[in-house]
Amino acid sequence: MTQRDEGHNYRDSKNRAMEYERKQKYEAIINMVIRWLDSNIDDYPNEEESEQMIASERISKQLLAEDSSDLKEKIQLALDPKTTKREIEDGDL
Repeated sequence: MTQRDEGHNYRDSKNRAMEYERKQKYEAIINMVIRWLDSNIDDYPNEEESEQMIASERISKQLLAEDSSDLKEKIQLALDPKTTKREIEDGDL
C-alpha cells in the first residue's frame, strides 16, 4: 500500500466518522425539539388554570400548544421512513 492509499483510507475513515457524528447530532437535535414541543403542549391550560388566567394569556398558551402539536406531528411524519424527501420539501405531509 502506498502512502497515497493510506491517505485515502484515512480520509475515508475520517469522513465516515464525521457522517456518523452528524447523524447522531441530527437525532439529538430532533429529540431536543420534540421535548421542547412536548413542554409547550403540556402547558395547555386545564379548566382550573384557564379560569384563573386573563383571556389573552389563555388564548396565547392555547395557540402555542396547538402550533407545537401541529409541528410535532409534521416532524414525526417527516421522520417516517415512507416519507420521501420530495414530500418533505413540497410540504406534502
